[in-house]
Amino acid sequence: MISLLPKYHHLSLAPLQRHARARVCGLTLSHRQPSSQLHTTASHTRSGGILSALLQTAKTKDPITAQWHGQPTHENRPDLVRKGETTPGIAGAEYEARRQKLVNELPKGSTLFLFSSQIFFVSPHVFHSFRQDSDFYYLTGWNEPDSVVVIEQSDHASRGYTMTMFVSPKNPEKELWEGPRNGIEAAVSMFGADEAHPTGEFPRYAAELTSRISNRPADSGYVYVDLDGKHDMLPSPHCGALRRLLERENLVSRTRQLSHIVQRLRLIKSSAEVSLMREASRISGLGFRQIINKCAPDMNESTLQSIFEHSCKMALVDDKGDSNSSNRCVDRSVLTRPAYVPVFASGEHALCMHYVQNSAPMRKGDLILVDAGAEYASYASDITRTFPVSGRFTDAQRDLYSALLSVQQQMISLCYADSGYSLNEIHRRSTAVMAAELKQIGFDASSRDIDNRLYPHHISHYLGMDVHDTVDMTRSQLLKKNMVVTVEPGIYVPYNSKFPKAFHGIGMRIEDDIVVGQAAEDIEILTHIAPKTIEEIETCAQSLGS
Repeated sequence: MISLLPKYHHLSLAPLQRHARARVCGLTLSHRQPSSQLHTTASHTRSGGILSALLQTAKTKDPITAQWHGQPTHENRPDLVRKGETTPGIAGAEYEARRQKLVNELPKGSTLFLFSSQIFFVSPHVFHSFRQDSDFYYLTGWNEPDSVVVIEQSDHASRGYTMTMFVSPKNPEKELWEGPRNGIEAAVSMFGADEAHPTGEFPRYAAELTSRISNRPADSGYVYVDLDGKHDMLPSPHCGALRRLLERENLVSRTRQLSHIVQRLRLIKSSAEVSLMREASRISGLGFRQIINKCAPDMNESTLQSIFEHSCKMALVDDKGDSNSSNRCVDRSVLTRPAYVPVFASGEHALCMHYVQNSAPMRKGDLILVDAGAEYASYASDITRTFPVSGRFTDAQRDLYSALLSVQQQMISLCYADSGYSLNEIHRRSTAVMAAELKQIGFDASSRDIDNRLYPHHISHYLGMDVHDTVDMTRSQLLKKNMVVTVEPGIYVPYNSKFPKAFHGIGMRIEDDIVVGQAAEDIEILTHIAPKTIEEIETCAQSLGS
């Protein structure tokens, strides 16, 4: 994708031995739950005796909802989440390491507030599919709306901080209508929180906490929070209340933005993250193979889009053809969805860089530009290919495509840390190489023509949990090992006599996802499975079952 310039009371489950501030809460049971219906988390059962009894909390015994969670866990989906993992592919230890690294970068005594995404509605009672805020998910793995996390640095805590979560409690009646919830207990037992409360108790908790912070010395750390919406996204409803509390306690001057600090951590990918992105690229590449092969004149662009999305789903279904437990179908397709609204732009539509109507029939002799990618386990892929609707390039299309492919391949070769390049420098080099390549096929284009008309977008952006990942990170910084970036030059030839007539009305992009290596030989092209050369594309178009 191109880059343009009934109410539970407070539940405290922190073990007393974990930190000096741990408390044992009083327990008020729901009126639907007799006192015999109690549950003790594993970490507290080990303590035994009166401590174990005091740390008990009410848990639904509803036969349907008691074992439900709001997302895949090892307990309910061991085929998706392995033992030791909090979310598919990411271990609980990695989430802990992320939080540790974040806390260690901040001044002592700092406090962090993170807010989940919310449910957004298309129309009354009809909602969009939920997607968690990436910073929130990166630090917790929690995938439910209307949640808050508070992290406080503390020298009295064994891990250097305490984490308190505010989440929706288990509620059988609501879950039968709205679907499963993880519940308060899971926030502690599965997601690493020291304490958990119902979300409705956050305002009172925040008022008490900000009051305590205001009584500390001014140099005893900052409050880190994103009170405004991030990049055109609506802020959490809790932000307004917290802002008023910070103003009341005269803490505005001690408030700092959190997101850009988290983004610095997200910029360098772990091996587990790269593995998830490799899988996202694999299934997307298989989707491209299918659409190159199935594409035909008079088919609608939206039909091709449906084929792509179905193929990405089916790439995660390993059908053994037998219902026996030892040879059963393994279906991981629940972990994928489109990473963004795709572009399926045939013919002149490709001159519009973000054409997403995808509503026109494809014509014989035209090209189609497809910018699409699957998300897998919350990590994105981003691929663009341009290929002929009829299966073969015309001579003019072949010449222009070859020039563009040469630019892309040369720029990919620079994506390693020892090169000393930044993304901005790679883009500058790409414009010079583009001019030289176009000159060889008859263009007399100035640098102004290249920048403003023929190639008006940046060649690259960072990639990760978001398609345009870590957007606050400058593209002027030098490349580092295990950054993941895109390389996507484009060429868009308008109907203008200044440019060779044979190429008028053609728009092309080629995009791959790259893991930055330390040295040139360490570069990894995640999206190599998607046909890219002219020979690969034409072979795929003619090969049934490819």
